[in-house]
Amino acid sequence: MDAVWAEVTKNGIFAIAAAVIGVALWKQMQRISDEARAREERISAEAKAERELMHAEAIAREDRLMKLAEGLTDRFEALAGQYESLALDVHDIKANLNGKDAA
Repeated sequence: MDAVWAEVTKNGIFAIAAAVIGVALWKQMQRISDEARAREERISAEAKAERELMHAEAIAREDRLMKLAEGLTDRFEALAGQYESLALDVHDIKANLNGKDAA
């Protein structure tokens, strides 16, 4: 009988040791999982912030380019008006030199 109790006690100690090791491993795995999740969320937040910054910078560049294009368009329109005015003046001068009516 003592041999049976000794065997139960021996197996019981191993069962308790296995349970303790299992719980410790489970807690360690949970901690590692939580750290990985937190790291992933931090990286995701940083990437989102960087994308938003890049988007804002792209919009600002686009606005500057549009203002530049609008400014160039206004300048070309002014030059076209000046060219037309000069063309009319040249036509009038040629007509006056040739003695013809400016009309």
